[in-house]
This record gives sequence, C-alpha cells and structure tokens, in this order.
Amino acid sequence: MALAAASIGAVLILAVPFLNSLGGNQPGTAGSPASGPVSAEAPRLPYSITVANNPGNPLDTWWATIRDGKTTVRNPGVKGELVARLGEGWLVTTGYPDPLKSQAAIVSKNGKLRPIGPLEADTPAISPDGKQLAIPVAPHGAKDSQVVVVNVADGREVSRLRIPTPMLSSFGWNKAGIWLYANNADRTPMYLWQPGTAEARKLPALGAEIALASGSDTFGYSTAEGAGYCAKAATLGSSGPEVKRQYCSDKPALHTVSLSPDGGTMVVGGPWVAVDVAGGKQTKLNLPAGLVGTSPVAFENATDLLVLGLVPGKTLAKPTAQTIYRCRVTTGECKALVTEKPGEVFGLGQR
Repeated sequence: MALAAASIGAVLILAVPFLNSLGGNQPGTAGSPASGPVSAEAPRLPYSITVANNPGNPLDTWWATIRDGKTTVRNPGVKGELVARLGEGWLVTTGYPDPLKSQAAIVSKNGKLRPIGPLEADTPAISPDGKQLAIPVAPHGAKDSQVVVVNVADGREVSRLRIPTPMLSSFGWNKAGIWLYANNADRTPMYLWQPGTAEARKLPALGAEIALASGSDTFGYSTAEGAGYCAKAATLGSSGPEVKRQYCSDKPALHTVSLSPDGGTMVVGGPWVAVDVAGGKQTKLNLPAGLVGTSPVAFENATDLLVLGLVPGKTLAKPTAQTIYRCRVTTGECKALVTEKPGEVFGLGQR
C-alpha cells in the first residue's frame, strides 16, 4: 500500500520489498561497464515527485508527477505509488487507502491509466523478461490468498494459485520464481512459486526483507550476528539458503541489502559498500557521511546505480532534503544528481 508521503521525512528507512526486485527488463551487470567519470546527467530511471500541501491531495499520500529522462507525466488520478518503468509506460499501484479498490495499473506517456489484473491486489512483481506481472490477491478477512499471473500486453490472466495464508504480498520475481510472504512483522510464512507448477514451496524464515536479482536465481537477505549483522547473497538449495558471499559488521546500524540484476554485486546500505559476489572485492561508495537510504538502490546499467537518501539533520523532525546520487560500484565514485525542493518528496522507481 502507499506510504503517506508526509511521514517519509521521519521514517529514515523505507521498506518497500517489491522495489528491490522489480524491473525485469533491466540490463544485467554483464553488459558493457561504464567508463570515464560518473556522469552528472539526470537519472536514467524514473522517479516520482509528491508535492506537499496539494489541495487535491491534502494528506500527501500519492505522487503528483513522474519524471523519466525528458518525459514528465502528471498524475491522472492514481492514488498509490510509482513502481517501475514497464513497456511504454510506468507500473503503478492505485486504490489507496481502500483495500477493496487496490489494483496494479500502467500509466502511459500521454497520461492515460490502464488498470491491469484483479482488485484487492498488492505488491505486483514483474517477470524477469518483463512480459508478465505476478499479483498477490488478499481479500480482507480471508484465510487464504491467491497469486495471479497476467500478461502485460493484454492483461489476460494466464495462471493462478491459492496460497494458504492471509495478507499475501510479494518480494518480487526472479529466475527461481515468485517470492511471496504473509504481510506481517516477520514476513512468515514465506513461499516460492514457479508458474506452471502445481504448488508453492514453503521456505524457511529468512528475515523481514529479501532482495532479488531479477536476472538470476540469487537473492539477498541479512541476519543478526551478535551485536551486528551479516548481509548475504545466496541461492536456494534443497534444504535452504546456500550463501555465496557475505558482508558482516559488528555495528548494529540499520541497513538494506540490494543486488544487481545478474546477482554479481551486492550493495549494503548503511555502510554503503558494494561487494563483488564472485571475488569478494569490497568497494566503499563515496556518499555523504550518515546518509540514510529512503528507497532501495536501483541499477541503471552494468556498473552505475542510483541511491535515494538523506543526511539526518540535528533532529529527526528536520532531516536534510532527499537527494538522488549516482554511484559506480567498481570505483565508489558518487555524484549528486537532483535534490528535492521544499515541499517535495521523491520516490525512486526501477527500470
């Protein structure tokens, strides 16, 4: 569901699981790496702008415009969030705050809205090839939920499965399948379903947030280790996670785990370190001290990613403005691209 924009300034870590993995048509990190210094050009991924004190949106709970390169699209009446660029438009959620009207939709470049999939839907996930959406459907008060797969092009339903848990949501969709969870504090029970199979696999508890590499079967998660934590990149074996690489800290800092589309790079928010999963090289991202991410990072290409965050002010009630930075995972170089104006709140989408 949409998060009230008025509260974002006080919420320093924005946990939106599906944003970690959407963007099935993102280029993989196996593509040509960027060369030369990091560019200061506008973000190559879409971002939304919510305007405070908007008479048409007095609670500031949904975006006013989407900006994507040279394109600006005004909100055509959507009450929800920007999720990702999809096809010739942008995937959004709508229906907030009424769960009975919650639905995925696509906003076109001319500002028209095309609802897609069933009502009472939550956290749509894009398939790795970008051609389908997996949409959890969790009717209010029901003991069971369903996950429905629809074609992006025509909205036609192609598959459906009942999941024996209420309040179903998704972390996203990668080559291993669609990752689903009960929308409660610890995100359990958790399931993995590969469309075309007769049932979903029930998974061991992996923590409250899972990040997916959309172009591989790799996933990321973190575990408490003493007073600190370990961020891990893993694949799923027959008996549970098979860890390929981990980054551990003895500091109890808040953090997020993100993965490049091919699963080759793990980015740990908080310490802001990019970790090469295969070789183990760690690259410190040169971001402002104390920067706190307000959205999962998003890869623009093989080596460049966007980080949306803010530097805490003297009090939580007065943080500095959100800024979108571009960082290169191979060198750690970062540049500020755009900073919100007074009364604005950014929301970073995916490719």
